[in-house]
Amino acid sequence: MKRARFESSQASPPDEPAEHQPKVSRKIRACQACQNRKIKCDLEPGQDQCARCARLGLKCVVNKSLQTLLDGENEWKQNIEAQMQSLQAALTEVQNALNMPRPMPTQPLCLQPDDFRSSGQVSAVQPVPRTHPDGTVPIRPTGMTRENSVEAEVQVTDDQAMVNAPMASLYEVTKLRNVRSDPWARMHRPPSRTQKPDFISQGKFDLREANRLFARFRETLNEYLWGGIALVHDDLEGARASSSLLTAAILAVTALHAQDNGVLFDVSYPIFLGLVSQAMFDRYHTLDDVRGLCIGAFYLSDLSWKLSGLAVRIATELNLHQFCAMALRDHPEFVEEARLWYFLYVCDHHFSIAYGRPPVISENSTLSCHEEFLRLPGITMSDLRLHSQVGVFIILSRIYHAFGPDRSRMIANDEFEILRRFDVDLIRWRDQWKPRLAPNPHIADYPAKGVTLHYHFARVQLFAICLRGLRPSEQYRMSNERREFVNLAIGSAFGALDLILNDPDMRRAVMGVPLYLLTTIAYACLFLMKAETQWRSANLNIRHETVASTIEGVVILLGETSPCVRHVAHYLGRGLNGMLQKFKEHNVIDKQQVHNGQPFPVPYAEGGVWPDWNSWMFGTANMPNQFGLDQDQQHGLSFLDALSSQMPG
Repeated sequence: MKRARFESSQASPPDEPAEHQPKVSRKIRACQACQNRKIKCDLEPGQDQCARCARLGLKCVVNKSLQTLLDGENEWKQNIEAQMQSLQAALTEVQNALNMPRPMPTQPLCLQPDDFRSSGQVSAVQPVPRTHPDGTVPIRPTGMTRENSVEAEVQVTDDQAMVNAPMASLYEVTKLRNVRSDPWARMHRPPSRTQKPDFISQGKFDLREANRLFARFRETLNEYLWGGIALVHDDLEGARASSSLLTAAILAVTALHAQDNGVLFDVSYPIFLGLVSQAMFDRYHTLDDVRGLCIGAFYLSDLSWKLSGLAVRIATELNLHQFCAMALRDHPEFVEEARLWYFLYVCDHHFSIAYGRPPVISENSTLSCHEEFLRLPGITMSDLRLHSQVGVFIILSRIYHAFGPDRSRMIANDEFEILRRFDVDLIRWRDQWKPRLAPNPHIADYPAKGVTLHYHFARVQLFAICLRGLRPSEQYRMSNERREFVNLAIGSAFGALDLILNDPDMRRAVMGVPLYLLTTIAYACLFLMKAETQWRSANLNIRHETVASTIEGVVILLGETSPCVRHVAHYLGRGLNGMLQKFKEHNVIDKQQVHNGQPFPVPYAEGGVWPDWNSWMFGTANMPNQFGLDQDQQHGLSFLDALSSQMPG
């Protein structure tokens, strides 16, 4: 018999094993009382009691067999499975209707005894991440989880644990992922993120339009960002594979400059905002993520300050500041990281200077000796252009720290020598960099002419400090030395605006340069209006007609951007135009008062015509009612409120 069973098992196909049939127990027919007595029970199907239990008045109970219990359990499971399938189908329909992402399939958790004896490692069951209703922002609970194993990393020989940051010591002791700053994380991004379909694959943005916008950015806007630093990819596919955040930033910024009534910008901008929100709490980042944030900061006026700060924080998590120092110490493998760190420095200082706020990146040896970077192999004209910016913003930052942010503090006469030294630094910077920057095939002679433009704007900000803390009155007379400095600021403001208005390369650049240059254009216009209106009694070298004609030319130039309805230049032009009209009207009133023999009104004196400059300039103290500016003009002025922290007086 044993041999026969062996042969039958050999004959059965191995890939189709016979389904195991459990042993079925006999059906129980006798009641419990008769079973205990071991007598025959005459209980028939359908009866409640057998004859013996009925005669003796006993309770007739029949126990269920194991087979009966299994049959009932199987019927219950089938009902539950049917209900779950119906529920899953309904949820799928809801997800499709709301465009929600499909949840990841859950894996059964099978723990073996050996899992608890793995070299002292602690494992925790991670809860399923919740998803925001719009399906864009994952909400993950904070978990104090430890590293399962530390990957072998390429460490520089002089990076010793004795001089590590305190947080690195905490990580060495606890091995908690949450406290680890991993500069190599960009090399080990989770495969789930790199393989996840981006917003173009999901159909949120048209591929053909994306290719067109990418090509335009690469040929024009990228060149105004010093070419080859903000974008290192030759095509859209390379950017998409590297960073969705970079791709969305390029599309949103280029759509901002498109003459399509804002159609593409209204589609791409929310996508970019969603990716920035995710990046805020994402653990893994790439260099292209940082580049994408910088591109957005350079052009998106409502996000510039926040994006530049986030970019710097992520860059420091990636240790770009340390890689920059290593690149200067004969580690050419870190040239790309160092180049991006200098790019971040310029981005950070564009908006710290524009907003009158302290910069995030402070000056150190890598910045004060930034020209050492230009001696490394592989340096291009883009690096020269970028480092010309680093040089001028080092000077402007030193000016900010020398005189402080308090606009109410008057600059004393003994501080005038400091102004002269900074002016010499600016002249030396201009003479050093202007001859070194060659023409660009896409933006012509803008690189060298941009040096002159930055020089004029920097001098306006430098010498306008002389008006801090001062309010003109009949009793006050400005000293000749202070008047000389203010006249230098006025001359530089006219010089910058004349260069923009009269040079073809600079006129074309207005719709391509970063936001900082638009803020300085606005600053120069407002400074000239203030100097002519408020300081007439100081006998400055300024005339109302010259100011009005110059600003009118700026308004006409900015009016050419009207098809770009989402660009800040469009609103800036309308805001300046409204202010220019009121500026002219007040001049007519002043002339009539002088002609009638009335005393000339001294603005900002005791009981003057206007309560203060900011009220007239930025819409406070019921300014819209006073000057009748419409809503679009007020929107343009709201962009200018950042300049109030820099405008003296």
